[in-house]
Amino acid sequence: MTTDDSAVELFRRLRRLLAEGRVGIKLDFKRLQHMDCPVGSEADGNLWVYAVFAATALALWRGGWWVASAVGAAGIGLYFSAGLAFVRRRIRRRIDERALGSLEMWQKLWRFGGIALMAGGETCAAPQGNWMELVRSIPPAP
Repeated sequence: MTTDDSAVELFRRLRRLLAEGRVGIKLDFKRLQHMDCPVGSEADGNLWVYAVFAATALALWRGGWWVASAVGAAGIGLYFSAGLAFVRRRIRRRIDERALGSLEMWQKLWRFGGIALMAGGETCAAPQGNWMELVRSIPPAP
């Protein structure tokens, strides 16, 4: 078995372990929202910023400075509640679909960091930890 075959098989096993719930993923969203993250998208956050800016500009035009200030403050509050939740859901979906769909993308994400695998009280954090060793250490299901 070559190293690549071993990595492919371990990646398949990791996906199986995640699906079974025997391994969990912990995400560092601050790191994963960085513009260089393989699964990050700056556009996710920008959508909210543009919407708040447009609503504030419209409020300024229609109601003046006081109304625009209130709309802007409400928009900022909305971004830090619903907006960040939206961005985090999108990152999680990209990890599930892209990173866990391709060994190459998974390895890029692992080298970037911002994720950790947890199994049996043990945590393996990227990029220092070795996810392959963690997967090897988990015994097959009975």
